[in-house]
Amino acid sequence: MVPLISILIPNYNRSIALARAFCSVSRQTDADAEVIVVDDGSEVDLSRTYAYLRARGARILRLPRRRGGSHARNVAVREATGAHVSFLDSDDAWLPGHYDRLREVTRARAGRAQVSGVMLYQWGEVTDFAQPAWPDGMSPADFIYRDGGRLQTSMLTLPREVARAHPFREALRVNQDSDFALRLHASGIRFALDPVPGIIKDESHDDARLSHDVALVDQSLAWFREVSGDWPAAARSGYYLRDRAWRLVAAERRLEALGAVLRGNLPPVAPGVSARIAAEAVLGHDAYARARARFRRLRPRPGAAPGDPPALAWLRDLDAEARRALPAEADAAGAGAR
Repeated sequence: MVPLISILIPNYNRSIALARAFCSVSRQTDADAEVIVVDDGSEVDLSRTYAYLRARGARILRLPRRRGGSHARNVAVREATGAHVSFLDSDDAWLPGHYDRLREVTRARAGRAQVSGVMLYQWGEVTDFAQPAWPDGMSPADFIYRDGGRLQTSMLTLPREVARAHPFREALRVNQDSDFALRLHASGIRFALDPVPGIIKDESHDDARLSHDVALVDQSLAWFREVSGDWPAAARSGYYLRDRAWRLVAAERRLEALGAVLRGNLPPVAPGVSARIAAEAVLGHDAYARARARFRRLRPRPGAAPGDPPALAWLRDLDAEARRALPAEADAAGAGAR
């Protein structure tokens, strides 16, 4: 039987996080799904981790050397047998009921790229991310950069043949998800935004991500200049504010970050975001992060129920399951597949 959905997970050097991601899928899938993990040339021994996943039905593909997350995803798409493919980064997780939701929306919105709702794990909390509206036919540039929407690979499910016809650009090391969405849109593929959260995006280790690599700050700007010729002015402003400014802050290029904030207000798109990034540029990334963490600890939470919220409890339960199954394993520094 041809699976309805192939879940594709690129991985580099991760063990516990990968097992957590897999468990979030395996707890709710059946014969309608297949899970493919592509190891992107990991430099640590993951044989026990992969044996655990393989024994539970995952297909493991190991690449001889590291080529990056885009290459790993393209390999997985070529190997997939499902009618649809759903991407999942190895540090993220599905929420309960997500598979049933995907079956429902892929059948109801055939041919479209499905964008699932997302919750964010950061500062020890899981919070819902309120997506802006996405009217039919709107460009991803407007959704992401003008309106502040999120469209990341773990949120995407689309027909397998569409993914095969529009592979990720493997030479691109930054903005891969935005680039992928823009090329889909240019080819006539339409997006369907599902407001129901289906993904927990782990941003607890955000400063270590490749997308924050200081060497990529100007590569992102080069990509923007390449693709943005026909973008509306507000989307172009949004790129400087929502993308370039925070990359410059993370790279400690603080004066340039303030300049990007100013450019991101011509025309203005998000005054609140401008104020936050300007404050981070003035204080410095580390000082701002410490101040924000202190504020969150002191912030009153009226009406909060005792115990963990359901999404956080689910994530911690998955993590505990992964650690019980692989007690001797740990995620290597710099792990990921970007």
